[in-house]
Amino acid sequence: MDPKASLTAPNAIREMIRAGDYSGPTNGFVPGFTQCNIVILPKAYAFDFQKYCQNNHDCCPLLATSVNDGEYHLSALGTNIDIRRDVPKYRVLRDGQLVDEVTDIEKLWRDDFVTFALASYVAFDYVLHTFGFDNTTSSPAHTLPMYISNIPSESVGPFKGNKVVCLRPMDTQEIIRAIQAGSISRVPHGIPVHFGNPADIGINNLQKPNFGDPIFIPDDKQPVFWTTSLTAHLAITRAAPELCIINSPQHMLVTDRPDMDLLIQ
Repeated sequence: MDPKASLTAPNAIREMIRAGDYSGPTNGFVPGFTQCNIVILPKAYAFDFQKYCQNNHDCCPLLATSVNDGEYHLSALGTNIDIRRDVPKYRVLRDGQLVDEVTDIEKLWRDDFVTFALASYVAFDYVLHTFGFDNTTSSPAHTLPMYISNIPSESVGPFKGNKVVCLRPMDTQEIIRAIQAGSISRVPHGIPVHFGNPADIGINNLQKPNFGDPIFIPDDKQPVFWTTSLTAHLAITRAAPELCIINSPQHMLVTDRPDMDLLIQ
């Protein structure tokens, strides 16, 4: 894989993924361009899921949906996107259970599929970087730790579950700056939902995240938590649709949309 292409051109990394030349995590690639978590559902579940995202916008910020049933292009997010092949790794769920992990879903595609693209926390990492924060925890070699909290999402139809949160350690002044950054930019996942004692939101062991990698927290910093769109993935496993396809964690759709487009909406 050409590292320069991966860092500067969204269409180039999509072409490499589509060609089968790369199937790893995308965090850390093409900084400044939006990356999305993907959910693909049969039409019978689409209305409830869309409303679930709208009612839980803080953790499931919906950026785009397919215009027509069975359509696999997302023109709102980029040129020539083929959602069947442009995600480096997909998870196939049947009745809410993981049954396979594949690098393309062309053979699984159905005419009644509806695609949803949700903003990831990577956009806020970009905002933090512009505010002078070190962006070392968002790279292909290291992902933010994520935990299933005890904070409930708002249920819609079969979609329900607690919110998934990610952790960034910060000191007091950094917390203030991060809240200012999220408030000014209003980027998805920009405002923390908790800081301090993790047990208050149901997290008993920071070294055992549900997703991502554990990180060291220095004595002069405390854990700060933001919601993530993996909340939607968790809700899907509880809804247990007969078939659903999602991206594997950290294996996201790289779009042509600049992160700056997400600011102050």
